Amino acid sequence: SSGINAEYGEFQTFQHYFIQINLSTWFTPGMALQQTSRSLRSLLLGSSRFLTIETKPAKKPITISQYSSLQKQIQEFASQPKTEPSLHAIMKESSSKGKNRLIKSCQYMRHEFLVRVAHVITHLQNLPFILLTNEDIKRVLDLYTYAFTDMLHQPVIQSTKDVDNFNETLSGLLDDLKDILWLLSKGIHDSQMHVTDPDFHKTIKKTIDYIVISRLCNRILARHHLSMHIQREGYVSVVNTNLSLKKVIQKNAAFSANVCQNVYMETLPEVIIDGHADARVAFIPNIIDYVVVEVLKNAFRATVENNLHQVEKPPIICTISNSADYWKIRVSDRGSGMSDEALQNMEKYCFTSFKRDAQYSQAFGEIVSIGGGGFGVGGSSLAGFGVGIPVSKAYIKFVKGSMDYQSLPGIGTDVYIKVPQIGALMNQLFI
Repeated sequence: SSGINAEYGEFQTFQHYFIQINLSTWFTPGMALQQTSRSLRSLLLGSSRFLTIETKPAKKPITISQYSSLQKQIQEFASQPKTEPSLHAIMKESSSKGKNRLIKSCQYMRHEFLVRVAHVITHLQNLPFILLTNEDIKRVLDLYTYAFTDMLHQPVIQSTKDVDNFNETLSGLLDDLKDILWLLSKGIHDSQMHVTDPDFHKTIKKTIDYIVISRLCNRILARHHLSMHIQREGYVSVVNTNLSLKKVIQKNAAFSANVCQNVYMETLPEVIIDGHADARVAFIPNIIDYVVVEVLKNAFRATVENNLHQVEKPPIICTISNSADYWKIRVSDRGSGMSDEALQNMEKYCFTSFKRDAQYSQAFGEIVSIGGGGFGVGGSSLAGFGVGIPVSKAYIKFVKGSMDYQSLPGIGTDVYIKVPQIGALMNQLFI
């Protein structure tokens, strides 16, 4: 349709081209055109008569001298603790009144953003040296340093006009940082081939978990601040108070099914939703969207790849359970299951069952990167790098829940997602 706009952007230290679709979704055409030509042609040519392409200039790489001059300020902010407001506190603040509340919110957000980004930068700087030599990891460090610098130079907020300018800057920085997980995962994946330390994954897991959750919290806090200016029906701050779990599953199942259809040109498994299908909960939707699409993406891929050329494929069954204390989603597939070794390594960053030498798997992993959005919590762009499931488990652990796998090799896999009701999280979840 004529509503599709694409933009090429060259990153000088990244050396890859991206096409950006609908502002928040990315794929890499250089490595995907051959394997997914049918899908890409359908997306970019068959359904688009007016495709506008414009060049986006990249920021210059930060020099050593610039890093040195900034380091003192970064250390100063990194020495300060984060405030970590509770979910209850930010939801209460969203309904507060007062003439100067927006100005005070901007002032708080500016300082908190600098503190949090400085903490992330120091954690990145403490990664093993082999990772810091990787261009993608260096790009991540550059992006956070750019963000710190831009926010540092933001003028004092004293008027309504200052508020508007600050919000525009903040929104731009969120957009600049939305691909951090993709770059980080690719950098780790490419670097591990040069590592001989058997404890490498244990060494980096704590740091990567910190960066992943810090990024999520930063974006939640920023979106909370921006939500004070634009109220959305059914939301209190970033929480959807009437979230349909059935619709969450249907939306992400439709996306995964569409990708499968484009790549495999096969009949697809039916997604059956049973249990408490009408259940509605209060929750931050982007978190559960990320987790559900990762689980369903894997279920679709496993089911289709292990039942190729079968007219009728076994269904994927999603069961919802809603009780006073918890809500749960179980996703059951018959995609031949996983080995005991795979289950033991599920939480390792860069461990993947993704067969990069398989034609269908590679095509699926690359084109699925066009999904995502929301807080930029990751979308589905991490296929094949062994990051989607560890990040999902980190997100669910962050909200005091659990995510467990049970698999029967040769049969299929069941995934259990368990999340406390919002009432239990109000004073336990700190952003």
